[in-house]
Amino acid sequence: MAVLLAVLVLGAALRSLRLQQLGDFDFDEVAAVWYARSLPLDIIAAIAEAPFEHPPLYYVALHFWSTWFGEQEPIVRWLSVPFGVLLIPATYQLARMYLRPWPSVLAAGVVAVSPMLIFFSREARMYAAAALFGTLALWLFERAMRRGRPRDWLWLALTIVVGAYVDYTAALAVVAMNLSLPWRVREQRRRVYTFVALELACLAAALPWVLLARGVQDSLPAFGTGDLGPGLIREVAASAWLDVFVGDAAVRGGGRAGALVAGMLGALVVVGVALALARRTAGLLLAQVAAVLGFLGLLLIFDKDYQSRYLLPTIPTLAVLAAVPFSLAPRRSWVMAPTAVVVVVALAGPVYASRAYYDDYRRGDYRSITSTIENLARPRRPGRDEGKFRDAVVLAGPWQGWYWRHYFPDFLDKVDVWFLPEEVPPAVTAKEVGSKLERAANNHRRLWVVLAGLEQADPEGHVEAWLSSQWQARSEIYRNGVLQLYMTNVLDLVDRRGHVELDGDFQVDMIQFSGTRADQGPREAGDGVRFTVFIRALRPVDYDLRLRVWLRTPSGVIYAKDLYAQDRFLQRTSQWQPDEKHQLRTALWVPAEAEPGSYEAFVAFLRPDDRSLTAVGRLARIDHPGVDYLWLGPVEIAPPTIPMANEATLRERLGGPIR
Repeated sequence: MAVLLAVLVLGAALRSLRLQQLGDFDFDEVAAVWYARSLPLDIIAAIAEAPFEHPPLYYVALHFWSTWFGEQEPIVRWLSVPFGVLLIPATYQLARMYLRPWPSVLAAGVVAVSPMLIFFSREARMYAAAALFGTLALWLFERAMRRGRPRDWLWLALTIVVGAYVDYTAALAVVAMNLSLPWRVREQRRRVYTFVALELACLAAALPWVLLARGVQDSLPAFGTGDLGPGLIREVAASAWLDVFVGDAAVRGGGRAGALVAGMLGALVVVGVALALARRTAGLLLAQVAAVLGFLGLLLIFDKDYQSRYLLPTIPTLAVLAAVPFSLAPRRSWVMAPTAVVVVVALAGPVYASRAYYDDYRRGDYRSITSTIENLARPRRPGRDEGKFRDAVVLAGPWQGWYWRHYFPDFLDKVDVWFLPEEVPPAVTAKEVGSKLERAANNHRRLWVVLAGLEQADPEGHVEAWLSSQWQARSEIYRNGVLQLYMTNVLDLVDRRGHVELDGDFQVDMIQFSGTRADQGPREAGDGVRFTVFIRALRPVDYDLRLRVWLRTPSGVIYAKDLYAQDRFLQRTSQWQPDEKHQLRTALWVPAEAEPGSYEAFVAFLRPDDRSLTAVGRLARIDHPGVDYLWLGPVEIAPPTIPMANEATLRERLGGPIR
């Protein structure tokens, strides 16, 4: 009991460590917070109407929790920690149904250090609670079948019903119970009948929600749309065994340590399964593993992408099976040393494999996205952008509205917002993308675009295809999405006309850029300088051409950008046909803290090995007898006319993109 208490303290410490520094909410967490803001009856009504949603009990509990303690990220996540901690003694009790105390303590220890269970015990979602209620249901079922006391059946019924209203995965324990019944009928017939009656009562208690919930009904048409073939099974299996034992790819480190630890724990489970089959014990545990794997296969048939959390309910069961070999090990002195080594690796290995999670891992960073926009967005410049309004934000992806309003509640004072699509499902269409983004481009000089969850919102890539025809000034990848900035069509470009051949492969007929013009004021820092290259292929090529544009400041500082040359259908030069004319558009970001003055603009054309194509010809009355780059002319940069944040300071304070 003392060692079990120490294991419990260890599990609680790992679930509490750096909870304050875990970062912003992710998509699912912020959705939970927004549901929880409503009154309980309103939560139930909203969840019932929402497609692909979970049962309402966790959201109702979160409503009271956040009402009492607040909505800050660490506070909201703390609600899941007790469920994760209580799973440790629950696993011990389940293991004691089959094993001696010491192997049962080991099973509890494996759960205490499980990276996946720790991860979801620190998330503002219902998955840790579902794993707890599922494990408790297995233990209570085994105890009721052995003892048959009325209170055991009562507690089992209560656990099943509460678990079902927390998350559907908790009901997998009930599936496992039914799978184990045929082996119990001969010796425990009356108790089997008692369980069946109890099960029908639980079903009657859960049936109103199943009939009411639109999420269940909306999922049914997707049955059979997934391709559950050998290739997908191999791909999922390759990830799943690592996920279960050493954590999801998001938290486990690279190298061999994770694979070695997962291999050892997997081998223990295989031996435990073999011993359970040989001794005809622990059939309920094997049934739980089968139920979870069957559930995973069903989700894949429904064309759901594999996620490691689908395997969460089986981790306590696998921990018990991994402890089975230790219950049968001979009590000899020569066995103690290797047994101790295996136990140490089983407990310390997962923590070591996921050590990066306890160092600098951050769950989400949507606040960094909204803060970047809030600090760098610009109003319309009088006399410079006639007909164009302040910056707009395009939210391309489902449910971003919750995110956006949570981390940028006063956005209407700063920017306009466009949603693509308004609701998912269905996915956005090409017509909707063209209509909305054309209007946005006509009304705004700059478009901030946040891309997230496009597999559901835009599986055909309509948004990306439309954006490829604009001038991209920034593109940064965050954990919660991709933030991009596009310059739209403003008639302030300088033309550089002529004919320049590039190694006989391409010809440039004109380049436009935001150069110095007598009828235009200087460009301001904290904005993008646009470039448009009019180019055509002279013959077929087998490589993808890259463009490099750059600005050189008066003091010699370089702001540069590389991009692949691709047409509006996202085809690169290796797919172009001779004499097809294309426009390549991009923009180069000049940060707000950049020095003012007269910059020089350049462009070069590169092969895949970074060698420049030689330019021969005449552009803007300037001869190019054979040079590696084209000089375009001066660009006047002035300080921002509105207060803007220093980007280095902004990223230091809030965190920046991951790349």
